[in-house]
Amino acid sequence: MKQTLRYVVPLVVFAFILTLRCPAPIIYREGEGFLPGDAEDIEIKKNAQEQFDLGQRYENHGDWGRAGASYRMVVRRFPRADMAPAALFNSARMYEKQGKLEKAFHDYQTIVERYPRSEHFEPALEAEYTIAKAYLDGRRVDVYGVPTIPSMAKAEEMFKKIVTNGPFSKIAPLAQYGIGQALEKSGSITSSVTAYQQVVDRYPNSEVAADAMYQIGYVYLQASRATGYDETAAVRAQEAFEDFLVKYPNSHKVPQAQDNLKTLQGRKSNDAFNIARFYDKQHNYKAAYVYYNEVLQQQPDSQQATRAKTRMDQIRTKMGDDALKIGTENPETGQTQAERRRLQAQVDTTSRPDFVGPPAPTPTPSPTPAAANPASGAPENQKAPLVPPNDVKPAEPNLPSQ
Repeated sequence: MKQTLRYVVPLVVFAFILTLRCPAPIIYREGEGFLPGDAEDIEIKKNAQEQFDLGQRYENHGDWGRAGASYRMVVRRFPRADMAPAALFNSARMYEKQGKLEKAFHDYQTIVERYPRSEHFEPALEAEYTIAKAYLDGRRVDVYGVPTIPSMAKAEEMFKKIVTNGPFSKIAPLAQYGIGQALEKSGSITSSVTAYQQVVDRYPNSEVAADAMYQIGYVYLQASRATGYDETAAVRAQEAFEDFLVKYPNSHKVPQAQDNLKTLQGRKSNDAFNIARFYDKQHNYKAAYVYYNEVLQQQPDSQQATRAKTRMDQIRTKMGDDALKIGTENPETGQTQAERRRLQAQVDTTSRPDFVGPPAPTPTPSPTPAAANPASGAPENQKAPLVPPNDVKPAEPNLPSQ
């Protein structure tokens, strides 16, 4: 009996949930035939204009469900009507007002695919961006109408559709940047760097290009901390920030890039000092001298550099200049190289500042659809991409940082 209930109870609960959320039944209207359930009891008009006007009346009374159904009826019955794109755009807005973002995105996508020459093409792309950004910022994906968990995959999918359908639209650079953000939040280092690089390569003159280039360095910076210290990632981060400073010297993220470079150089200098001390204790004074000198080269004004210079003078006095001449060969061989890697892995990074990432760009408002008020949103102000927020330069549609 218990074994039976173990399977029966979940099925009963599931059936109950489906009953509560099942769509309205298909209905029949004389002269019109069978109509989908979402039409419910709306009136069926004889021409597109009257059906569109009916949707507006429902909308003005705050009946988003019937308004959307009436707008969709225009598209179903009169797909070639001049107002069909506007009706579909309004239908998507009604879904947004009801919180049904995936359905809204679907209607906007239909406009983009079916009516590419419509004046609602660009507004639809911007509205899609707003929805995708909502998922990027934590909007939960619905499963059978029940919100589950935030989905970066859903955000990435939506951003990709925007870039694919409108690669030369003004919203495309922001959407490509959004792909990078979604991948970064998913923990995909290589893919996110590739996505950000595509922003720089495809849209070098866009305002978001600088943010994307900065973010490449930031992604590598975070990766270098993942296991205490990853030298390869640290080197790539340093190169990316240096390239960013050269290419975008007037970016609002320049101060952040400079601070990140100081952090990276400080960690590298600290590693060199620790390695120098290791060789010093092993009485390998020539190798120790090399790394003490590296500290001087990397951060000449640091306290460690002062200590390194003092010890270098002592070693020079003891060994003589000839014994310390450095050839082209690497002073490390065999086990000492492995030891250096071990020491680098032990570098203390607990005192490093915690970065949050770059900021999300700010979009332009969506154009007003024909005979209806466009959905409004709140542009997001994000500072440095994934780092403390700064002033928002890039334009993005109203949306809910990195």
